[in-house]
Amino acid sequence: MDSALGDEAWCDFNVMPDPGSTYDARGLPTNGNVMPRSKLTALRQALGDTKSWALKRRWQFKAKVTSGYTIPLLFGFPGGNGFFMFNVSASASEQVIDLKGDVMSDAADVALEYRGTSPSVISTHSVIFSELCLRQLPCTEFQGCVPSYHYTAKANDSGDTFDQCCEAVMCKGSVTCAPTTQWEQEPDFNTRMGNTMQACCKPKLCTEDLCNSTQYSPKNGTGILGSTVGECCNPRYCADYTGCSAGKDEAKLSDSNDDGTPRLGSTDSECCNVVPCADFNCSTGDNLWTSPAEPSGHGHTAAQCCEPLFCANFSCASTKYTDKANAPVQGNTTDRCCEPLMCTNYTCANDTMTLMNRPETRKGSTDGECCEPKLCKDYSCSDQTKYVKKPLTIELNGVGQISRLGFSDAECCSPVYCHDFSCTSSKWTSRNLTSDDTTLGSTFEECCDKIFCTAYTCTTDYDGDGNGTMWYKRVDTNAFRWQGSTDEECCHPVYCSQYTTSSPTKWKRKVQGSEPLLGSTDRECYNPLMCDKFCGCDKANKILRPDANNTQGSTVAECCEAVQVTTTAAR
Repeated sequence: MDSALGDEAWCDFNVMPDPGSTYDARGLPTNGNVMPRSKLTALRQALGDTKSWALKRRWQFKAKVTSGYTIPLLFGFPGGNGFFMFNVSASASEQVIDLKGDVMSDAADVALEYRGTSPSVISTHSVIFSELCLRQLPCTEFQGCVPSYHYTAKANDSGDTFDQCCEAVMCKGSVTCAPTTQWEQEPDFNTRMGNTMQACCKPKLCTEDLCNSTQYSPKNGTGILGSTVGECCNPRYCADYTGCSAGKDEAKLSDSNDDGTPRLGSTDSECCNVVPCADFNCSTGDNLWTSPAEPSGHGHTAAQCCEPLFCANFSCASTKYTDKANAPVQGNTTDRCCEPLMCTNYTCANDTMTLMNRPETRKGSTDGECCEPKLCKDYSCSDQTKYVKKPLTIELNGVGQISRLGFSDAECCSPVYCHDFSCTSSKWTSRNLTSDDTTLGSTFEECCDKIFCTAYTCTTDYDGDGNGTMWYKRVDTNAFRWQGSTDEECCHPVYCSQYTTSSPTKWKRKVQGSEPLLGSTDRECYNPLMCDKFCGCDKANKILRPDANNTQGSTVAECCEAVQVTTTAAR
């Protein structure tokens, strides 16, 4: 039976916006988006706000599709070589699509696209998508909450890591060290028990050097929290400054800046209109003037306080310009004194580069100015466990797609960070990397620390000497150390098949099932033979011992005793 929309069994934890909507792929070209722009933007925003949407993380996509086409059509998501790829069957009617797999694109690149090439445009029939679902798998499917007697999977949550799916009362998940400018997590925050800011977070105290300037002074008091000027400092306003001297034509500046904000400062240069030529700024916007070596006098114009600059003294030494043939007499800028070198006359240094679009409009005479690398479609990421290929096209202002440019990991590949990798294993343990750690990888070897057997005690090794009755410890060598935290990884098994009892008349070997029996004692490898099951006393003209049900044995000597004859005396 088809699930009704909103049924938890169909799609709990759905991040799709407006999951009740239906979408018709009719009219889409190859790589066209099934969802309209507004819905796709909302989905990307939702995924961007979802921490668990990260490369190589496991998610699920579901949908129902009805197709008017008599041939299968390919759809899927861009990223890597494509993911959540599926064929809509010919003449499909409410076909259920249910896919589980690794995320292969950032949230900003997510899209449900028509990925087929034949037809190149879905034009003759409708292909209707409904009940779209995109979610992390429910925690009830997560197998990593081990050992089972310490952790259990959450019944009403989703995820693919120990931290997402396994219950514990810890700082993480119950306390937010915010604002981050005033609080930071304790070093062991992820494993620390607690549920208050004081128990789980370290305060950031204001420091005096933060406010050590002419525009700010420290706030009064002790124990003030903060790491920004706004939190820790009092502004110094020019409105309170009384040092301007009218006698030197140094009228006080307005108490407010041009944008209306209060003018900050506590010095002449910040609060006063100082106009002696020694302090006049000759670096005017037209770049026609410069300050004299020994300025003197007062003035309010460049002509009064500055020396002219001439093109004859200006150097056009640049990769984009050369000296202008008929430059103006006065000038000190590229525009006035130089003429441009255009990329259309430049040849790129090697065949991995090509001139950028419209080189006749670009200035330059170097590869960096005029050339661009090959397209990312020709590049392979340097390490498949540390990078995932970005989609080969990017959206341009939301109106179309262009090929992604680049020929390097940084340009063509998205990094896969170890802090998103789950180290759930009996042989590995998490490095507790923070969310801003830049270690790359998606394997245990790259992202986790080894758990060695050195401190492990084998089951049945009750005296700790390394030798138990069912297991005995594996021995490290100078060149090799055993890795793990279970009997199977750290110990050698002792099989009952290699053990023989010294009392065969009192014990019967246990029947071995599909798994070999472990042990090296009578109790572990044998069942006791009790005299109450022995039937040979009659043949020996003896009777069964009265305590036969508590006596082990299977022989006359062990289980029988002589018949006591009672003699009656003559009268």
